[in-house]
Amino acid sequence: MRRTPWRTIVGLGLVAVAVVPGICLAQRNTPARRGASGVVVPMTDVSITLGKETVTGRVDADCHVDERATAGSTRAYFVARYPWFGQRVAPDKPQWRFDLEIRRGKTSEASDQFVFSFLDGQRSGTIQTVAGAERMGTGTVRVTRQGAGARFEVEGRTKEGNAIRATIDCSTFQKSEGVGG
Repeated sequence: MRRTPWRTIVGLGLVAVAVVPGICLAQRNTPARRGASGVVVPMTDVSITLGKETVTGRVDADCHVDERATAGSTRAYFVARYPWFGQRVAPDKPQWRFDLEIRRGKTSEASDQFVFSFLDGQRSGTIQTVAGAERMGTGTVRVTRQGAGARFEVEGRTKEGNAIRATIDCSTFQKSEGVGG
């Protein structure tokens, strides 16, 4: 009878040592998910004019830099998009969408090769100036680093010939949450 309580105490102690640190480490190392209660995310100020109509808003955009992109590769270096891939936009948030991808330059961070697209349900516009792909419209993009983020300014004509201008102020470049996160 004396052995049973001792074995039980030692066994419970070993289980606690094995389980509790794992829980503590998991809680400490797990990044907060976007959209989770209490999570503060950096916001992006956007103004897009297509033809004579302008949309503006402050949105939870995906702004990031892909350090794996090299000059001459097809991988985008700067990326700014709203909404995030797979994100369901709440009914009280802007329902329009944009995507800006800029390839890395040989002598600077940004090249003149980029893709910009915009859609608001009624209108859409695309500029694509990347080598090796169908050219759509014409335009320029300017990148100005600002603290931990950047300001992107797109100006040109869509593939249909409509004037388009966009200013995207990403306050912070975020890290990807990865698959499932």
